[in-house]
Amino acid sequence: MILDVKQLSHFFGEKEALTNLNFSINHNSIVSVLGPSGCGKTTLIRLIAGLEQIQNGEIFLEKSLVANKNLNVPPEKRSISYVFQDFALFPHMTVLENISFAAGSKSNKKQLIDQVINLSKVENFLDKYPHSLSGGEQQRVALARSIAVQPKLLLLDEPFSDLDINLKREIIDDTLHLINSLESSAIVVTHNAEEAMFLSDTILVMEKGKLLQIGTPHEIYFKPSNLYVASLFGETNIFQSKVIDNTCLTPLGRIKVSNLPNNHDVDVVIRPEAIKLNLEKSPLLNPNSGVVVDSKFLGNSAIIHMTVNDERNNKHHIHSKVMGNFLPPPASSVSVTLDEDHVFIFPR
Repeated sequence: MILDVKQLSHFFGEKEALTNLNFSINHNSIVSVLGPSGCGKTTLIRLIAGLEQIQNGEIFLEKSLVANKNLNVPPEKRSISYVFQDFALFPHMTVLENISFAAGSKSNKKQLIDQVINLSKVENFLDKYPHSLSGGEQQRVALARSIAVQPKLLLLDEPFSDLDINLKREIIDDTLHLINSLESSAIVVTHNAEEAMFLSDTILVMEKGKLLQIGTPHEIYFKPSNLYVASLFGETNIFQSKVIDNTCLTPLGRIKVSNLPNNHDVDVVIRPEAIKLNLEKSPLLNPNSGVVVDSKFLGNSAIIHMTVNDERNNKHHIHSKVMGNFLPPPASSVSVTLDEDHVFIFPR
């Protein structure tokens, strides 16, 4: 176990920024802390790094207590490296000097610097200063400087937020390979669910200072703990319903409910990819059918906008995501079936 956080709470004035957080991180793992701005993600990793004094709770690194309300081991003695959102490079130093400074006076300093330069792909701009680098280049230098410390735990605070989409994919991929090659552990703070799923072995989902769910990307995606977690992974169709005879009524038909009592109000989340469509020749024969409003081609998939009528003949606007180039024309009728792996029911 590289990190163990126990009963961690933190206040800014009267506002509770973190509420009784408990979790552990294994050696050689990558963990994402996922949530919106203001949910406490940055406060959490600043406490782990030792940049803030703990008010309540305990933090252990490799089973050694490094922080509680009476103890705060200095950041430089925690074997932790922190990549700030704005990179925080030394502006008066070249790229090579930034990396060399981080490497300190280690006996294998030259070998270490050469290895870091190779792993982080910064060899083409070693003599440049930070102000002359692009965002992607600054990101690589910040990572290089962080790993030159040879930390046991690497903390990255929204490291990809300012990069354009194509560069972001390249940098994320390189960062993943870099961390894995070091056989180190990392915590990545992000508000982007796709980044978290790609990078992480484990995801911690936060909202308003609380830890809502911990799990693998597969668990978080297919077994979300509540409506908020289910809504993190792209667009959703959400309907309010009530459990009657162990089913709940939706515009796409009745769905079986096994874990909630009858007469319970629920929210039904249906991801667009759960809605399977086929062009139908006789729409009147199929009660689960819709009328296409528009089709948007996205390359390897398409979003189909359509209307459906529920059992009470109320009209609903629904989105379906289909793979390939299935693009039914407006006003065409489609039959609808549901993949229940992407349908979730939560008490309201």
